[in-house]
Amino acid sequence: MNETEFILDHLEKMARNLEELVSYFEEELSAIYVDGTQQVNLICVEDALEILDSFGKNCASEIIGKTDYILVYDASKKLNIDGEAYLPAGYLVMKSDYGLKGLDESEISSVLAELRSRTCTFALGQHRIQTYRLG
Repeated sequence: MNETEFILDHLEKMARNLEELVSYFEEELSAIYVDGTQQVNLICVEDALEILDSFGKNCASEIIGKTDYILVYDASKKLNIDGEAYLPAGYLVMKSDYGLKGLDESEISSVLAELRSRTCTFALGQHRIQTYRLG
């Protein structure tokens, strides 16, 4: 092995090590899932895709306001009250960017603010539930 090959070989190993190091420190992307008990959860993208699959043929979606965030839900869970549609739980929020993408930390804060601004409370007897207003 001559000197040039030796240097190139070491540079290639350094580049591979740097790629591994960068991927280790890359930010984990998440999705927001509001479960059946109305708990807000951060889940990994793989789990989000499994939940999407569980929606099956009832899968529906809408863009949240004028953002790049998309709310995906099981349409059979939608409530229609006085001509308006509401979703109490069981939905995912991800980023819409030529398909579904995970959310980074700053996007999660933005999504939560957007969700809060579109959430209302219904009183059902003694019980109160939070719902997301569709449309």
